Amino acid sequence: MNDEKYQDLMLRFTKEMHEVGVTENMKKIIEAQYERTPNSVSCSVVDDVRKFCYRHDGFMIEAVQSVKLVVKKCT
Repeated sequence: MNDEKYQDLMLRFTKEMHEVGVTENMKKIIEAQYERTPNSVSCSVVDDVRKFCYRHDGFMIEAVQSVKLVVKKCT
C-alpha cells in the first residue's frame, strides 16, 4: 500500500514540475549544488524558459517567463 502511494505521489510531482516548466538542466544544477555542499539548507536556481521581445518605432515590449526551483531540507 505505501509503495503504491509513493509511486502515485512521485508521478504527480513529476507531472507538476513538467507543467510549471522545470527543465532537466535546472534539475542537474540543483543536484550539483547539493553534491558540492551537502550540509546546505537550501539550493535554488532561476531560469528564463520563455522570452518574447518586440521592437517598433522606438518602443520595446518584452515578456519573460521565469521558473524558480528551490529545494529545502525540512526538519
